[in-house]
Amino acid sequence: MYESNFDDFKYEYDGDILAQCYLIRKGQKPDVQPINNQSFSYRHNNENKCKDELQKSLMPHLLIIIKSKNDHFERRNAIRNSWGFEKRFSDVIIRTVFSLGIDKETHDGRLSEVQKLVDIEAEKFQDIIQFNFIDAYFNNTLKTINGFRWAKENCIRSKFFLFVDDDFYVSIKNILAFLRNPVNYPEYLEEYKEQLRKLNQRKLQEAKINSSDGAATIEMVTRNLLNLNLNIELASDVKLFAGFVFNSSPHRHKSSKWYVSLEEYKYDRWPTYVTAGAFILSREALQEMYCVSLYTKHFRFDDIFLGIVALKAHIEPLHSEEFYYYKASYSGPASYRYVLATHGYDNPEEMLKVWSEVRANGYA
Repeated sequence: MYESNFDDFKYEYDGDILAQCYLIRKGQKPDVQPINNQSFSYRHNNENKCKDELQKSLMPHLLIIIKSKNDHFERRNAIRNSWGFEKRFSDVIIRTVFSLGIDKETHDGRLSEVQKLVDIEAEKFQDIIQFNFIDAYFNNTLKTINGFRWAKENCIRSKFFLFVDDDFYVSIKNILAFLRNPVNYPEYLEEYKEQLRKLNQRKLQEAKINSSDGAATIEMVTRNLLNLNLNIELASDVKLFAGFVFNSSPHRHKSSKWYVSLEEYKYDRWPTYVTAGAFILSREALQEMYCVSLYTKHFRFDDIFLGIVALKAHIEPLHSEEFYYYKASYSGPASYRYVLATHGYDNPEEMLKVWSEVRANGYA
């Protein structure tokens, strides 16, 4: 058996998925039933996360869904006290949840000591969503897609969705800047600063004011330029799927952690995919990809599965070099000036230290 050319790519279900999704999203019965409806029950749902005190739905600008392992208590606490803090920006509504499976002992009906602590944590922080499947590496696809489902059911008025692993450093400040102009990030920020410098200089010369009014004029000009350049809004129907984009081939060596047999996947290349450690979706992309996932045969690697789903949904992944699937070299706050997210922070103390330093310098 030999590899097939990716130009001939077909993957079950091979019919008109988007036509079925159109019917589903209109509240109508599809002509073809989903083939991959792996919706698991919740141990912790936290369905009120995106509601206010009066139980009315909020419209968060960003929902952060962090894939975490049950016993990673310290990582979750570090994130709550850094980039996952919901009230980091007073003028931007952000919501943060941690997505977990359950351990085998609890799955088999014997409540584990770890699960008892997770139950206490969930009650205390109200930010845990936990699904009743065994938390394992090759169940990451289940965790991701059920995270999509939870977002769709409980927080679909959010404009953007950040999915990220719990061993990442993230700059939410930079994420928000990226979402204003994802195609031109971070170059557009440098252009803005140069415009600001020139405009400040010109306005101050034209005003011919005394020194006591100078500070107020600078503040006014700065505010006006901020409104002009940074209050950019993407269209509500934009289909954004962004992160570090890869084009690669399957591993065929049986010794590899990522070995894939020809029976499991026969083509010589993967679809274009985004590394699953950190990626961003717009509302429209999340809804479309979730529906398409229901008509896409399960695949154990979550990033590859999402690549297949995106291909079937006709959504082209957007690449950004500021998403690091490896650990970005840190030589001081300026080295993380435009970093959006970087892998390699499984030590929560190190992550907190770096984040605090970068934030103190205005980059996080």
